[in-house]
Amino acid sequence: MKTFQKWDYKTKTYLPYDIPNDWDICLYSEDMDKIINCAECGKEFNFGSCFTSRTIHSNFGFGYAVCKECYDKEIKTEKNDTTTS
Repeated sequence: MKTFQKWDYKTKTYLPYDIPNDWDICLYSEDMDKIINCAECGKEFNFGSCFTSRTIHSNFGFGYAVCKECYDKEIKTEKNDTTTS
């Protein structure tokens, strides 16, 4: 497993986030046709159709690539968790 960091809106801290070693997750690519895995669910898709994760970040705070379905879930979670603060 590779360990990254995932933002938790309730605790307002990063928590360790493990992904399988065989997933190819990406922050950036010049090749829009490169096949990568969604950093959240592992689904394969091309980099050019990715969304930037609002929760799974590099050590510098940049979001990893996620699929549209996972991005939509992140937005919903963010709205729910930040409106109850």
